[in-house]
Amino acid sequence: MGQVMRQQNHVFIEPESCGSGVGYYLSVNEYTRKDTPVTYSMSATVVLTDCAHKIDWQFEDEGTEKIDAAITMLQEFRKKLVETAKVVKRLNK
Repeated sequence: MGQVMRQQNHVFIEPESCGSGVGYYLSVNEYTRKDTPVTYSMSATVVLTDCAHKIDWQFEDEGTEKIDAAITMLQEFRKKLVETAKVVKRLNK
């Protein structure tokens, strides 16, 4: 087994605080066996960190439904967060 390709990236969201961040690892692995064609597989991980917590979210195929659902939910949360912050600001006047 060997690695044909590897990509990674990580960004710290609040480096001055407790080290929140998001990143990813992608790799293509090559498998060789006697008398059989070479096969390849993908390994993909999204890494979410916040202070002392870390989640390695594994992806095993090229399907994007899982990450698309997460992005949709994060966009919804962002919208609700902004709306709620406005309500709190009005209540505190």
